[in-house]
Amino acid sequence: MRASSLALFALALATAPVSLAHAQDIPEEDLTAAVEFAMHDATFTLYHEIGHMLVGELGIPVLGKEEDAADALATIMLLTDDEDMDSYNALVDASDGWYFNAVKSTGSGVEDFSYYDEHSLDIQRAYAMVCLMVGKDPEAFSQTAEAYELDQDRVDSCAYTYDQAYTSWTYLLEPHAVANEPGAEITVTYEDAGDLDAFAEMLKEREVLERAAKLVMSRYVLPGPVTFRAALCGESNAYYSPSDSEITYCYELAADMFQLYLVDILGHSFEEE
Repeated sequence: MRASSLALFALALATAPVSLAHAQDIPEEDLTAAVEFAMHDATFTLYHEIGHMLVGELGIPVLGKEEDAADALATIMLLTDDEDMDSYNALVDASDGWYFNAVKSTGSGVEDFSYYDEHSLDIQRAYAMVCLMVGKDPEAFSQTAEAYELDQDRVDSCAYTYDQAYTSWTYLLEPHAVANEPGAEITVTYEDAGDLDAFAEMLKEREVLERAAKLVMSRYVLPGPVTFRAALCGESNAYYSPSDSEITYCYELAADMFQLYLVDILGHSFEEE
C-alpha cells in the first residue's frame, strides 16, 4: 500500500470518535492488514446488500429471514467470482468480522442480545458463512475450518448445505440471467467523505463498488437503473433502498472495521476522546 495512504489512515485515526493511542507508532504491516480487513469486509457487505437489491428489483420470493438469504447469496457470489482472486480472502475476513463482533458483545449479558432482530446473531452469521465456504472448497478453507473447530462430520454436511443454497439461488435467479440482451446499468457514485476521505480513496483504489457492479451486470438483467453509492451516513451502516433502487455503503463502516481489526484482533490500545 502507498505510504501516502498510510499517512491518511493515521490522520483518520486521529479524527475518529475513538482514537487509537499513539497511532503513529502502529507498525506499517498492522495498518496494511487493517486496511485489507476493512476493504474485505466492505466487499462482503456490498454483496450482502446486492442480495437485498436482487430480491427487491427482481421480485424474488424469500422463505425465512431475508438477511440470512442475503448472507448466503453474497457468500455464493464471492465463491463463484472467478475474476476476483481476492474473493476468498474477503470471505475469511468478513466471517472473522462477525466472529469478533460477537466476542465484543459477550460481556454485555444475554439481555443485550437482539434475539428478535431481523439479523441472526453475529456468531451465527460467522459460522453459517464458514460452513458455505468450507462446503464449496474444503481444501482452500481447511485452516478456516480448523480455526472455527469444525469437525469432519460438520465439514461433510457443509458440502450439502452449500449445494442446497447454490442450487436454490441458481434456480431463483436463472430467469433473470443475462442472455442476449443486457439489463439496465448500475451507476457508481462517491460522495464527499470529509475526515474519512482515506477510506473513500481506498474504496476507489480497490474499485470495490465498480467490481461488484460489473459482476452483477454481467450475470443478471436488471429491469431498471440502480445506483451503488458510497457516502457519509452519520452511522456505521450499509443498506438497500427499494424506493430509490440504490445501495448505500457508509464510510463510517469502513472506519469501524479498520479500528475493530487494530483494537479487537491485534490488541492495540485506544482512548475515548
